[in-house]
Amino acid sequence: MNGELRLDQATIVLVEDDPQSRESLASLLESEGARVVAVADAEEGVEAAVRLLPDAIVCDIDLPAMDGFYLIQRLRDHEIRDDLAPSVAVALTGHTDDAYRLRSIGEGFQHFMTKPARPEALVTLLRDAIEARAAG
Repeated sequence: MNGELRLDQATIVLVEDDPQSRESLASLLESEGARVVAVADAEEGVEAAVRLLPDAIVCDIDLPAMDGFYLIQRLRDHEIRDDLAPSVAVALTGHTDDAYRLRSIGEGFQHFMTKPARPEALVTLLRDAIEARAAG
């Protein structure tokens, strides 16, 4: 975006069921220096997050079979059980009403963004949140 790798070496799990959105978001994050594991459903997302302990998770809420709320509940349970620092979690959704935003935060996402995600805003949000997490 601006020549500087703003997500340099951050590990991000991206959970998005739409192939085009998944590919474009993964490309965006990789172009900023992130290591991205992109998956299509919540179960794969949980498995990747538990295995990798990523710096951040970007997760669509409306997923087939199990939704993004399922994923964040499972991830937060794992982090609490193993006494791990929580990964930064960003909920992505096409829903714009406050009920989804409030539920997302209540379920364990720290951030909420409506689709289509604005590239600059997403990268800045992730960079700032990952830096704040690292600072303690």
